[in-house]
Amino acid sequence: MATFRQKHDPIRVFWRRLGMLALLALVIMAAFSVWNVFNKERESRALRAQSELQLSQLKQQQAQLNTDIARLETPRGQEETVRKQYAVGKKGEGMIIIVDPEQPKQIEATTTTPWYRSWFNW
Repeated sequence: MATFRQKHDPIRVFWRRLGMLALLALVIMAAFSVWNVFNKERESRALRAQSELQLSQLKQQQAQLNTDIARLETPRGQEETVRKQYAVGKKGEGMIIIVDPEQPKQIEATTTTPWYRSWFNW
């Protein structure tokens, strides 16, 4: 009988319930923390993918610039660049105009209707 009273003592029950509420609050806080970590991990994965894409684009751009620099270091490349930018030529060079050949005109087939068809619509 004494153990029954000790188990159901109002003060003891109050402390048990208070402890259960504290544990429940702790579990809820842990769940929110896990959810926040999950969201941050997902965002960082997206940012990493975006950064890797940007890095690959920058590497392609660097390779293109390196080939342009190598071409511009040669006299032929310098001459080509000057000709493109300023539309100049060497002494004695003439302008060549390339004319596309004329396309033959397309003949459209027309059908003539007999005179009696215009009077009778059948």
